[in-house]
Amino acid sequence: MKSFKRLLGLALCAATLTLCACTSAPPVQSDTPATTPTETQDPNTPLSDGKTLKLLAITSSFGLNTTQFLYDVAKAEGCTDVVVGRLYGSGCTLAQHWSNAQTNANFYQYTKISSGKYELMEGIPLMYGLQDEDWDIIYIQQSAAQAGIETSYSNYIDKIMPFLQENKTNSKARFVWNMTWAYQGDSDQKPFTTVFQCDQMAMYDEITRITQALIVPRTDFDRIIPTGTVIQNARTSAFGDTLCKDTYHLNNYGGILAAYGLYAVLTGQPLTEINIDAVAASAANGIGGAEPIITPLTETQKAIIIESVNNAISNPFAVTQSAIAEG
Repeated sequence: MKSFKRLLGLALCAATLTLCACTSAPPVQSDTPATTPTETQDPNTPLSDGKTLKLLAITSSFGLNTTQFLYDVAKAEGCTDVVVGRLYGSGCTLAQHWSNAQTNANFYQYTKISSGKYELMEGIPLMYGLQDEDWDIIYIQQSAAQAGIETSYSNYIDKIMPFLQENKTNSKARFVWNMTWAYQGDSDQKPFTTVFQCDQMAMYDEITRITQALIVPRTDFDRIIPTGTVIQNARTSAFGDTLCKDTYHLNNYGGILAAYGLYAVLTGQPLTEINIDAVAASAANGIGGAEPIITPLTETQKAIIIESVNNAISNPFAVTQSAIAEG
């Protein structure tokens, strides 16, 4: 499958990572047609050269989590020109994004981090954020609560993607899909309790199955971001099932895992080191209060991040058991 090969092509350093065949159920064929990108590009070309990174996320709160530390990570790893924008709506689904696009609704909270400055605007239409910058990468996902429910996808992707293609200002902009994570095992949130009967692996397996069935076959997404697998891999390590702050949104450790996973996929390189010793969550860079909460990273935790991310790149739709059980 061309699109699946493109995803596995992310692991450019074959000597470092061995690309593995997925061990989960084979993709289910979808009747949903894929749209065609505006330009044909080499699917194995990194989406960021490691120096410039301009990304817009059209998302719900799980997208805020995934991009929470992306600016910090990119700067720490050598990017000099970084812009991270987020068009955020609480619980926003693909259906809601499409409705907002049709009506030009003043729906979103728009945040942008650029040159170390943080901007926040309320009541912003999708078109404003889409055309505020010549974005190189445009990121979209299904809402966390709907990501494991196949009927929620319907044909909304077929509707929203041509709109984004037509109205982006950078003809070479590439699109990525974020595959979200399963809730913490003791979560009391729906649909975890109602649809998945509090079974974390059942939720994870359904998210990965749907991604393979509905997203991987498409030609308009250049990469799948396997954030859900990064998190699930780390849950088998010394971290355990402690990566959420409220049983479903990521805490600082989960956020840094997600950011490094996203960064590694965008640059097309496996991780070899972590150049951040601590992260600080505040209102200025993610979900949280106004006062920064400093979270240091130990060398063992850095090793787990590297392991979890690299294993997710190598095997994006199945969990890889961590070799780091203590620390």
